[in-house]
Amino acid sequence: AFQGGADGYAQFVEGASVILTYPGILLPILALGVAISLWDTEGLPRVWPFALAGQVLGIFAASVVGVWVAVAFMALGVVVAGLAALWPANNRAVITGLAGLTGLGAVSASLEGHGLFELPVMIHLGILFGANLVLAAASGASALAMERVPAEWVRIGWRVVASWIGAILVLFLAFALRSGVS
Repeated sequence: AFQGGADGYAQFVEGASVILTYPGILLPILALGVAISLWDTEGLPRVWPFALAGQVLGIFAASVVGVWVAVAFMALGVVVAGLAALWPANNRAVITGLAGLTGLGAVSASLEGHGLFELPVMIHLGILFGANLVLAAASGASALAMERVPAEWVRIGWRVVASWIGAILVLFLAFALRSGVS
């Protein structure tokens, strides 16, 4: 639920905080950022347009999806984290598809339950900003670590991070399904 009557800046911050404060939305984006850097430490600029396109589509999709979208997005996050942790040779087509789906899911889950442009534009912009901030930070941090310390144990460490993200998402998913949010 978003607050009414806030000024533009407060709306923007509120939109960004949806991404930054809800683990069911934050963690799949973090998993994608790590997956991108494990695929290619300079891969984010090549797949970011697909993530952005998915985010824009998510604005429109949010008005027609049900509450199940949040659960589906967490399940997608488990898949992304699992691939990042286990698949040693991710290819561009897979990463590009995951970027688009993650963008779509993040914005759809953030706006779920609201009609098309029912909320102020600044909230939408805040959500888009938050999603891209998290994606860039996760991809940048993991890429920087792997470039600065080109040892195999660093890549393994980021795969472990991805596996923990996936494990946390499995727990969130189990609680969501148990509480009847399917």
